[in-house]
Amino acid sequence: MSDRPDLSERSLDALLALLKEESEEIDDVREEIDDVREEILRRGTPIIGDVIASSFATSGFGSEELFRPGYLGLLNAVYNFDLSRGKSFREYAENLIKGEIRNHIRDQVKQAAVPNWMRDLNRQIEVAEARLLRETGQLPSLGQLADTVNITEEGLTEIFKAREALSYVSLDASQRENDPIPKIDLSRIRSKRSTPFPIEYRIKLASALEKLADLQQYLLHSLFRSGE
Repeated sequence: MSDRPDLSERSLDALLALLKEESEEIDDVREEIDDVREEILRRGTPIIGDVIASSFATSGFGSEELFRPGYLGLLNAVYNFDLSRGKSFREYAENLIKGEIRNHIRDQVKQAAVPNWMRDLNRQIEVAEARLLRETGQLPSLGQLADTVNITEEGLTEIFKAREALSYVSLDASQRENDPIPKIDLSRIRSKRSTPFPIEYRIKLASALEKLADLQQYLLHSLFRSGE
């Protein structure tokens, strides 16, 4: 018979205390720590169902499908409980479970097609705004931003249309139908001052490269889906 203790008789707090002491344990008790994790996973599994019922009931995804990413969040909570920063195990686990489920939903839902170069332009504008604020002590006007990034004012307004849709997906299925899908007039995004490589040419080149990148990403994903 095994000499290992019956972990089912220990409280959850006692099991979590053992996890916190893991770094001080020696190799011959590592198997007990693994048993502790397995017991906490067993007891924590119902949390996944609670999170799905309370936060994702109207997501349009079935409980079984959401359970899988939820379980990854629970695993993360159990194996990284030392990163909980004083939160209770349930609170910490719920946060990680919700995060994994949100990521799953957003990965599965087709988002508004916002190209990567548009994201890069948004970051460039944010950097310029921060620099102007540091230098002048005031938030910049649209004209000041346009001068700094060398894009016309009307071009900046087109870029701003994409900001609302960047990485945004409603978690409610009925609301998702109204997620923002900006209509961007790329012809309005032009350099404000003459330059050897104006923004309108860079956009055309970046768009062509991204089409090639889409094919590359498809092939890459296919490699990792071959075992499904």
